[in-house]
Amino acid sequence: MALLRRRVDAVSRGEAGARLFDLDPMVPGQRLVLPAPAAFVDVCRAATNAEGVLCMFGRQGLRINSHGVEVEVESIGDADARGGAEVALRAGRLCRAFESGAEEGSRWLGRQARVRWVAIDGAEAVEGATESLGPVTEAATAELLASLGPLVEEWISLLRSTSRERSPGQLDAVLDDLGPLPGESRPNARALWVAGLINPLPALGVALEVRPAALMAATADERIRVAEFGLRDSIQRLRSPGPPF
Repeated sequence: MALLRRRVDAVSRGEAGARLFDLDPMVPGQRLVLPAPAAFVDVCRAATNAEGVLCMFGRQGLRINSHGVEVEVESIGDADARGGAEVALRAGRLCRAFESGAEEGSRWLGRQARVRWVAIDGAEAVEGATESLGPVTEAATAELLASLGPLVEEWISLLRSTSRERSPGQLDAVLDDLGPLPGESRPNARALWVAGLINPLPALGVALEVRPAALMAATADERIRVAEFGLRDSIQRLRSPGPPF
């Protein structure tokens, strides 16, 4: 009964126990396909069978980022001779880690953590969410928010015309994963979408890494500025001859 009471209390606070990995700073909507060793494959299978929670966070040096995403195991390929397999993960709900244990011997085993679900723009129905990414507060930032649409169109056009895709159809696949660009009424979702576009999986290598800054920004205004800066910088790189990096 005591354990049940603690679980009920945790749900009411929007908390969940999770296994946290720091393989990539994914944003909602992104899809990561990777060749995984047997240890990670076993974790994914266990989470799928037991409805466990897996979360993906980035890191800076030795420090785990404050915000990440829940990931759903979309598929696990056929096992190779060592038990490894190709695993496909899709990023979903945004979350914030407020407790995190030590790594359990390997980055592929992750660590135990507790997370709180975060609603984006307060408009999405996020089960159990008790935190939210807030609205735009500065008029100047609202102008930048409106500018993201034309900049996205320019970036996509430049990428196609400069043949910078790493594989045929890569950009189309990224756009399919992310879905349509969120409207200006959803500033945080719009900024995170831009971060996922210019820092896709697998990487294009045409933009600075802005996903961690976008995820951990303290305000919507800061998040939009991060997205706008990343877009403009990448556009300049795409306009320049030679490889961007």
